[in-house]
Amino acid sequence: MRMNRGLWSAVVFVLVAGHVQAADEEVTMKGEVVEVSCYSKRGVEKGTGPAHVACAIECAKQGKVLGLLTDGDGLFKLIGEFAENNNAKLIPFIGKQVVVTGTLDRYTDYTVAVKPVKITVSK
Repeated sequence: MRMNRGLWSAVVFVLVAGHVQAADEEVTMKGEVVEVSCYSKRGVEKGTGPAHVACAIECAKQGKVLGLLTDGDGLFKLIGEFAENNNAKLIPFIGKQVVVTGTLDRYTDYTVAVKPVKITVSK
């Protein structure tokens, strides 16, 4: 049985939304800052890591969405002040393992997002 794209998206949304804390609750997460569309199209092997940083930076400068790819919890779009001005405050973190402290929210397409208040490179 094949599931249509809309139904599949709804199932994934419910599973992810049920797994995370409520919106506006402060969270601290660890992961890699990635460019969302490249990661979605190319996957982990070709859409993450040092080999993809230059491409991701170019996309970020065009205002494309960046996200935090975490182990186990998935991909969280990064929104708010850090994403303003074509991701100016996020660009230095692309391709790096970071710790993000912020609040959970929803992106304009209702996917899970985080609004960072602090980002540091993970040690």
